[in-house]
Amino acid sequence: MSLKRILFFSILLCNTITFAQNFNVEELGKAKLINVSGGASANGVFYSGNAAREPFTYFLNGNINVNVAGLYNIPFSFSYTNQKFGYNKPTLMNRLSIHPSYKWITGHIGDVSMTFSPYTLAGHQFTGLGVDLTPQGKFKISAMYGRLVRSSEYDAINTELVPTYKRMGYGFKTQYALEKVNLGLTFFKARDEINSLDIPIPFELGVSPKENAAISFETSFKLFKKLQVLTEFANSSITEDTRVTGNTKAQNISSLFLSSNPTTTSYKAMKGQLVYPAGKGTLGLGYERIDPNYRTLGGYYFNNDLENVTVNASQTLYNDKLSLNLNLGLQKDNLDKQKQSQMKRLVSSISADFRANQKLNFNVNYSNFQSYTNSRNQFDYINQTNQYEYLDTLNFRQVNQNAALTVNYLLKNDKKQKQAFNATFSMQDAVNQQEGKTIAGGSSTYYNTGLSYIIGYPQRDLNLTASFNSTIGKLDTSDNLILGPTIGATKLFYEKKLNASFSTSYNTSFNNGDKVNDIFNIHLNGSYIYMQKHNFGLNCITLFSSSQTVRNNDLTATLSYTYSFDKIKLRPKRVEEKPAVTANETRDNILKISSQNVVLEGTKSEIITKLEQLQNDLKPLPDEQSEKLNKELNTVRMALEDKEFKEKVLDYLDVYNSNKETIAQYNSVLSDIIQKLNREITAKDQNIEQVYTTAIGRVNTDKMHGTNSEDAKDKAAYNKYLKLVERSKTAEKQLVNHRWMMREFAMLSKLPQSELQNNESIAAFSKMEINTFFDLKNDKKPTEEISKQLEEKMIPFYHQHAVERAVNDSIELKH
Repeated sequence: MSLKRILFFSILLCNTITFAQNFNVEELGKAKLINVSGGASANGVFYSGNAAREPFTYFLNGNINVNVAGLYNIPFSFSYTNQKFGYNKPTLMNRLSIHPSYKWITGHIGDVSMTFSPYTLAGHQFTGLGVDLTPQGKFKISAMYGRLVRSSEYDAINTELVPTYKRMGYGFKTQYALEKVNLGLTFFKARDEINSLDIPIPFELGVSPKENAAISFETSFKLFKKLQVLTEFANSSITEDTRVTGNTKAQNISSLFLSSNPTTTSYKAMKGQLVYPAGKGTLGLGYERIDPNYRTLGGYYFNNDLENVTVNASQTLYNDKLSLNLNLGLQKDNLDKQKQSQMKRLVSSISADFRANQKLNFNVNYSNFQSYTNSRNQFDYINQTNQYEYLDTLNFRQVNQNAALTVNYLLKNDKKQKQAFNATFSMQDAVNQQEGKTIAGGSSTYYNTGLSYIIGYPQRDLNLTASFNSTIGKLDTSDNLILGPTIGATKLFYEKKLNASFSTSYNTSFNNGDKVNDIFNIHLNGSYIYMQKHNFGLNCITLFSSSQTVRNNDLTATLSYTYSFDKIKLRPKRVEEKPAVTANETRDNILKISSQNVVLEGTKSEIITKLEQLQNDLKPLPDEQSEKLNKELNTVRMALEDKEFKEKVLDYLDVYNSNKETIAQYNSVLSDIIQKLNREITAKDQNIEQVYTTAIGRVNTDKMHGTNSEDAKDKAAYNKYLKLVERSKTAEKQLVNHRWMMREFAMLSKLPQSELQNNESIAAFSKMEINTFFDLKNDKKPTEEISKQLEEKMIPFYHQHAVERAVNDSIELKH
């Protein structure tokens, strides 16, 4: 039995892991049989101070991932800290998900999910089969069939378990491109099987067998050669109880595809968007309306009972010196006038960026989006005693208004010295509301001002910074003022492998004009990367704080080490097969073909093999270009005469070299982005660290620090203290994520362009974005615009990875 068949049946019969993988059928047997990767980290924390915590704590963490044939992963991990041991191992498989692909055909087998439209099938998991067919040309289609919900009998003992009927569903989505119009049709239907349950369900539970049909029509076209128009209309009909007898007249198109009865209702949804390129920007208008109670059985949750109107515009003026962006939106609900009240909300934002010259830049933005965010003053960035105590989610508040002004001035920029000045001013007006009214103590306004001066010596890898910050906070019950200076230095040693930094700050707090406390802190950080796999870190934090009643002196030192590996690979032994020599092709019939930097010499079979190897090494490559190369390679294989063979090989190499050049450009752009982000992330590290420093300092100096909730007599003061603790948790989580990203980009910045794609995260990012890069290059977009788009996508990509790694691998803070 061949290796491909063994692997295929092993995947189907595997019952020791949770399995969900994508793989290309053409690549089976070409990947490494076993690839083991992972890493380990050790951290020791020494503490001396007034807080009630251990003087020494340590953390040991490790993870190993075994990848078999490039198809699936078997992860293991362990952690050990202060006599507590934990580990994770692969669990028994409860879901099987396989996504094989071959050229333009992609299959979905097992427990999978697909999305046809936000108004029809929208990410609902099903057990069955699905397929996406995306051949080159005008027609594309996706289809699915499977079980949406498994049956569950009524349990008279465990009445909290809701019984469910077995629900089956099927659907398809088609897209067809005409000369000037693109059309799309989506159909989805689901039905509960009445006979799937044996035990009758009590009437009072309100569980009944349902049936649903949903249809969506999509169009996109251009008017007047420039105006892009996109529309979608959806109709969903649901029979709430298929057991009810009696027929009713079909209300809408979708109800024609189900058995209508008196419990059948229909809903509509529509969306339209206009995009018009104007000058060096765009104008956009959007409209969306969704009926109350709109839903289908193809999704878990649907927004409904809303009407949105949005307007957006962007423009670049004055030789690209001024960039303007405007967004306006109006939203309301209670479309059928059945609610006691109606919500209306107007949201807007405007931003302007003016680059007066190469040295001076202004940025202004304002928004009144009513969303929840963490509203805190900037001195949450100053004082810190410990890196590990508080980890939690964000403290959200509803922000009504947010305005900011930033001025950057580059004083000097040459090979020997760089000097820059930065000034920022921001205002946040935050309100907590309940039932439309501001709750007591729920209103606050913060005014932040910051001035900073940076001087750098590139040839010495030395940066010096000095800043002065102030925050004015106006609350319902008090006015706060915090101000103070910060200075710092960063230096790289030993070919940028050793990063050392120092910073110190002092700030004073006032409440209603009375002095509250003084905080002075010193930070020392160092990290060393050895052979790109070993990372050593040392972090020392000293904080001195004093108030009228409390004095605190805290010292925290953290020593860390991290090791990662990804080079343990095993291949199945292969017997080299010599190409067969025919009567018409002898060893004397050697061909030599060259194009640019590619030189091929050998028989036809040997040259074809070398072409296949070249193509396999060409990564990352869009599917469309890969298919194009495959077609060219097939024409090479069919060429019989030597002259024709050479011509077809040269045709193939033209396409190959074009793709190779584009990929080299992509890696070059990627390298520049990595270098830029590495510099920016490193520059922001001190400020983010200061956020956490201040938050912990305010916790430790609060009069309620160390007091239990049972012992607290002043409940209002204790609740205020708990909010300070929550802020410190938020700040530390941000610092954890930031430090992980900083280590990643520090390592990536040292890799040559040719080795970037060997990095697992970069390879995953490239797989997602290489199509976009090729499309932008084909559209002859400038490199600056392409780089900006990739950078905007890379930041959230790595931030998400930072969140996942910090949780899963217990990554601790390092510098």
